[in-house]
Amino acid sequence: MPIQIKPVIWEVPKNIKAFSTTRIGGYSKGEFKGSNLSLDVGDEQTNVRKNRRDISKSLNLSMEPCWMKQIHGSTIRKVTEPTSGLVCDGSYTNIVGLPCVVLSADCLPILVCNKQGTKVGVIHSGWRGLHNGIITKFIKRFSNNPSELICWIGPSITPSNYLVREDVHKKLSNISSKIFNKVDDEHWGLDLKKGAKIFLKAAGVKKIYTDEMCTYQSSNLYYSYRGDTNTGRIASLIWIE
Repeated sequence: MPIQIKPVIWEVPKNIKAFSTTRIGGYSKGEFKGSNLSLDVGDEQTNVRKNRRDISKSLNLSMEPCWMKQIHGSTIRKVTEPTSGLVCDGSYTNIVGLPCVVLSADCLPILVCNKQGTKVGVIHSGWRGLHNGIITKFIKRFSNNPSELICWIGPSITPSNYLVREDVHKKLSNISSKIFNKVDDEHWGLDLKKGAKIFLKAAGVKKIYTDEMCTYQSSNLYYSYRGDTNTGRIASLIWIE
């Protein structure tokens, strides 16, 4: 079955193309069933590569995407040619036709472009990304004028399904109390999307779009690490046409 690919809903220059996948379709089997796009989760490499080829063919990409090997760090790379396994959690480019890709399964996939349609990028962030400041770091590196940027926050886990303990609460409490909902004496619900918006707005970004889908609740559509630790990853892609 062909991989289900959805256009990102946001207002950007006409030459900016952005899509996200679901787990529907694809060649992966077992716990990765569907369209897993990560080579780093234990899935059969052959099936993952078939899934990746399907996306390139379906979207009629002129260049192979830049696939990151994400490690919940704060490294950001500028890319100028197709890559696979680039160790970073953020990438960007001004090369026409070169897609940047972020993989996710509960964490935040964030797409970024400028109003001129001349630069695009992606960010991967979970609670560690919020803690290490990757969003702020990315925006500062991406543009000297953040008010010209447009961002999209993709499907991710919602706070009612993302309970964290005191260690995480302490590490992130300096961001804002608004990103937490206290559940009991030991657990808080963490709102990753709200945390990302706080950082983006503080960095000067004015236009922020959000996909409110919950990856945990919609396990028929998305992979969820909290739901199934051994699981696949969806992809969010962006490029300049």
